[in-house]
Amino acid sequence: MTVLVGVLCSDGVVIGADSIATSAIGMNPLVQLQTNGKIQILSDQVIVAATGAIGFSQRLNFHVEQAIKGDVFKNLKINECTTNISKRFLTDCAGSMVQQSSRGLGFGALLAAFIQGEPRLIEYGTQDFQPEIKKDALFFVSMGSGQMLADPFLAFISRVLWKDAPPTVEQGKFGVYWALDHAIKLAPGGVGAPIKLSVLSQVNGAWVASLLPDTQEQAQYIVELEGHIGSFARATIEDAEATPPPIAPKMPA
Repeated sequence: MTVLVGVLCSDGVVIGADSIATSAIGMNPLVQLQTNGKIQILSDQVIVAATGAIGFSQRLNFHVEQAIKGDVFKNLKINECTTNISKRFLTDCAGSMVQQSSRGLGFGALLAAFIQGEPRLIEYGTQDFQPEIKKDALFFVSMGSGQMLADPFLAFISRVLWKDAPPTVEQGKFGVYWALDHAIKLAPGGVGAPIKLSVLSQVNGAWVASLLPDTQEQAQYIVELEGHIGSFARATIEDAEATPPPIAPKMPA
């Protein structure tokens, strides 16, 4: 079980994930373990974060690495590039006779890369693994079992912190962390700390994908932000002047 959050920023991309992997028999979970494998940085150029079977993740990472070696991200237009990845992965699945349920593959992913002159965030849906390029008003996304908790809160963050416009990478890191922290704290199980954050940004003129070594700065900021919101709400209520209710008119006898 997983929760992924991605944001297309004005100067790059931020993708975050929880760190819990579940061992299961069919649909019955057995063991939860910490993992560092939900976000992969490939050739320092591409970020891949996946939700679903680990075996599918390994296949996807292989095909993305082959696409990097074949200069797919450099030479193809955005639509051709994104469908190239889904075609590689789905052809592999068909070749090994992967059986799909009524809900499809049950495997999806977020991918960040520099394509056709811009940083891009692509969502590959869990039902059919078809790409959706995040842009315009839909510049953020969440996936996985924690999506129902993350999505509404992410929309709140977008409205309040980002003013419904792509944030900077620095602002995006705090928002992605907050959405993940919210989902992890309220989820009944299957997702958990520590939170991992990855960034696609320009470094010395080159676009570089990297995993943040720690998230202490983001964690402390969220603690202070939530404390400020709580203090502000209490002060506003306590300082507000009470207005007596209007006197009801007398009814004629």
